[in-house]
Amino acid sequence: MAKVVRVFRERYHDMKVYNIGDDYPDDDEMRVQYLVEQGYLSKEADPEPEDKPRRRKKGVTDDGDSDA
Repeated sequence: MAKVVRVFRERYHDMKVYNIGDDYPDDDEMRVQYLVEQGYLSKEADPEPEDKPRRRKKGVTDDGDSDA
């Protein structure tokens, strides 16, 4: 699936409106490639979420684990 990065109406899908973040079906690879070149779709894979350290409240020095 390709992701929509710019709102557009698809003439080949009965003028359906695709909004930012929608999935665009890649049934027709040439059409997807054209829309990527025009700046409407992004074919890049979703990046893996990074493991970020948990945020702590201001002034807390431990994580609340009594076994530590």
